[in-house]
Amino acid sequence: MRAFVHSIEDGIVRVLLGGDESVVVNLPAEWLPEGIREGQVLRVTWEADEKETEAARKSVDDLYAQLGDNP
Repeated sequence: MRAFVHSIEDGIVRVLLGGDESVVVNLPAEWLPEGIREGQVLRVTWEADEKETEAARKSVDDLYAQLGDNP
């Protein structure tokens, strides 16, 4: 996915996402690569984390088990 760094102000980076840049996201600067500058184009990749997904499911299941018949 394409991301365009629109602006950086007070530690917040305004990023325009997608080929048409129609989605605007404000992110903490520390979430992006060091030295990022306005006008740069970033490549964003996503991947599923099955281990973390399973841990989250187990946590929810454990909470339901603790609640029993009294949710």
